[in-house]
Amino acid sequence: MYKKIEPTLRMSRNEASEHYPNSFIVMQMDSMKLSDDVGTVLYVGDNERELYRLIISLNQPYCGVLEGIDLMRNCLGGVVVSG
Repeated sequence: MYKKIEPTLRMSRNEASEHYPNSFIVMQMDSMKLSDDVGTVLYVGDNERELYRLIISLNQPYCGVLEGIDLMRNCLGGVVVSG
């Protein structure tokens, strides 16, 4: 399941990952350059495949799916210790 973010939010990839730590995030980036990490958050959801199908149907340039910070940590299989 996913939800549309309205009004849309402009932020960096890292800010989006921290803002939605347990979600997959659909962002439309300003450009394809790796150094340009600012974009617009369009949707968030809990099903990565569903969001990939969504961005195909949107047919907008520079869209991609990011993982929230907690999802990235779980994928790496590491233990996070905050001090």
